[in-house]
Amino acid sequence: MHATTLSTAEKLSLKRDGFVILQNVIPNDVISTAKELINQDPTQIVHGDVTEINNLYNESALREIMLEAMGPHTAPINAQVAVTLPHFADAVVRRPASALYHPQAHVDGGWAGQCPLSRSEILASGATLETWGNDGDPQSMGPAGHAPLWQDRERTVAIGSYTALVGVCLNDQRKPGKGQFSVRRGAHEAVEAFFRHQRELGGPIGGGGPDWPRLQPMGEDVAFAGIMPQKMVDSYPATRFEADDWVWPELTPTLMNEGDAVIALHALPHTATPNMSDDPRMNVFFRIRRFREENPYEGDPRIGWGVSDHPDRQLNGEFLDYPDSYNPYKTSVDKMCDHWSEWDGMQQLDAET
Repeated sequence: MHATTLSTAEKLSLKRDGFVILQNVIPNDVISTAKELINQDPTQIVHGDVTEINNLYNESALREIMLEAMGPHTAPINAQVAVTLPHFADAVVRRPASALYHPQAHVDGGWAGQCPLSRSEILASGATLETWGNDGDPQSMGPAGHAPLWQDRERTVAIGSYTALVGVCLNDQRKPGKGQFSVRRGAHEAVEAFFRHQRELGGPIGGGGPDWPRLQPMGEDVAFAGIMPQKMVDSYPATRFEADDWVWPELTPTLMNEGDAVIALHALPHTATPNMSDDPRMNVFFRIRRFREENPYEGDPRIGWGVSDHPDRQLNGEFLDYPDSYNPYKTSVDKMCDHWSEWDGMQQLDAET
């Protein structure tokens, strides 16, 4: 089994690439129990407050690893069970290059999905794709219900955040093309720099802020939210992953076996990819945030600790009342603009490198 701390080499990989893969980190009995439960209905993507699922983190070395590398945090009481069923390879990949499907890497926490208004309706209202939503209801949730339009009532932050995404692998995903969780390797520093850029220009932070159009055109008359801004994407490092039958070289797939796990910074753009194998891809993801002493809602189950990408609000989007002495939204922006400040166990490494 993997040690209960990251090695120096693993920490260097995390710092350089924004993610690190840990081998053999989940006990077999914990895996078997979780898989038995998931296999009862593998077609569902579940946000499950189920002990047997959460034990993949809480009853494995992951808990101790993150306590040392990152620091104190609320243990997950919820998780994202992500099962990607097989696709038909001919329909997904083996088509003319001009029509090739390209998964889009994203950073979690923003209002995402197809806008309920068409582009023509938006323009007719006097708004633009860049400005739509700037006066929108901060209580409004995205089309998929995953994140609010704005994080705060004052509309200064349009993206939620956490510290690390921890993904657990529950079947063999060592061959590229099995729906791997994939990343823009090394782009975490570019994302951090972009958030700083938005803050320096006065905000807001996220979609609808400086150089980040809230909506982008898709199809004939569709507007879509949640796509990373071109200015940010242009600043990503030119890392590539080359392999047979892997047609998205800008994406690096996390090649894992059952019982392995990946730790990725919130700032690292990531995406699922098409599963061109013959069986489902089975992962469980935990969104972990460094403990904030001033936050009165640490551990509050309304947050959805472990699954929420907007933990300054309730999981359902309802606002929380904070003391005047603590501004959760400013704190989150400060951390997005200095992400290594949340990693206690990386400080000595920073000093040495």
